[in-house]
Amino acid sequence: MPEPFYQLLKPFIWPRYYEEGPPRYIDIAFLSRDYMDTNGKVKEPLKSIIDLVILGYRPITSLSILSILVENQNKPMYGSQIGAQLEKKFQIPKGWFTKTRYYDTRIGKLLKILQRQNILEETKVKDWKTNKEYVGYRITENIYPTAKEKILPLHQGRSLSILTPPTTINIPKGKAKTVKHCPKCNALITSASAKYCELCGTFLITKCPNCGKEISLEYTFCLNCGQRFE
Repeated sequence: MPEPFYQLLKPFIWPRYYEEGPPRYIDIAFLSRDYMDTNGKVKEPLKSIIDLVILGYRPITSLSILSILVENQNKPMYGSQIGAQLEKKFQIPKGWFTKTRYYDTRIGKLLKILQRQNILEETKVKDWKTNKEYVGYRITENIYPTAKEKILPLHQGRSLSILTPPTTINIPKGKAKTVKHCPKCNALITSASAKYCELCGTFLITKCPNCGKEISLEYTFCLNCGQRFE
């Protein structure tokens, strides 16, 4: 069975692919010099709007690509690798994303758009079997921590919407007990010193004792308030 995240979204991309585009917004922003700064980047606030539009026109494919890169610890992957992982995660027939005619329209153009918006960056990936180099993609380094922080809770059924109100957590006085769980297999870990899941080896997630934000234990400090983890 597919993982819950992919299983829930599968009907929107198979047996019929419902995500079309790109909309006119993207063409206007990318082709008009009026919206570019001196470095050739789309100006704000239009860039933020285009980010939402890109995720909006291919939300499932876009978020699934980001999810796969996060699960791969942001190691560069070339397009056909990403397509093959999508087919594996959704448990759909081979070729649905990797055949040439499907790859170009469902993944190829999208990867270029995500790269143009600095959501992804291109890098060289070497195939050690054939000794050939391919263009690979990974989440841009400076936004990877934020992308990871957003994607992992999404896999747990939480909201990614910008309109979702923040969750307030009442932390009792005194020393807070650290509760850790695995974002991959949902195991609860009781060891005070553990940083990795004892079942699958994934970095554990805990709540910051200062602000209540869920943070991966690969970080020494809370990304939200700066609290140091003991």
